[in-house]
Amino acid sequence: MKSLAEALSPEEIDIGRCSLRATIEGSFFPDWEFETLIGANHAEVREVYAAWPRRTVGQEAFRSIVFNSMANLIGYPHGKEEELIAYIPRGRAAIVELLDRLTTLGV
Repeated sequence: MKSLAEALSPEEIDIGRCSLRATIEGSFFPDWEFETLIGANHAEVREVYAAWPRRTVGQEAFRSIVFNSMANLIGYPHGKEEELIAYIPRGRAAIVELLDRLTTLGV
C-alpha cells in the first residue's frame, strides 16, 4: 500500500497542509471550543501539521484531527470566508474534494 505522500498529488498535499494550518493559526474556532470540534488540542494538531502527510500519531488520532479540521472549516458557522480563501485559495470546494479523496484512500 502506498504511503499518503505517494497516494496524494502535490496539490492535495498542499490543500491538506493549508487546512491544518488554517485550523491552528486561523480565527475560525473559539479556543474554548477547539478541542471539542477538532478532537485534539492545538499542540496535537500542530504535530500533525508539521509532519503532514506523514503520520506521526496513531491512526485514529490522525484521522480525527485531519477529518475534523477539514469538516469544521467547511461546516462550522465561522462566517470567515475571506480568511478561509487566504489559507485555501480554492476554498471549501478544494477541502471537500480532498476529504472525498482521503475517504476513498481509507484514511
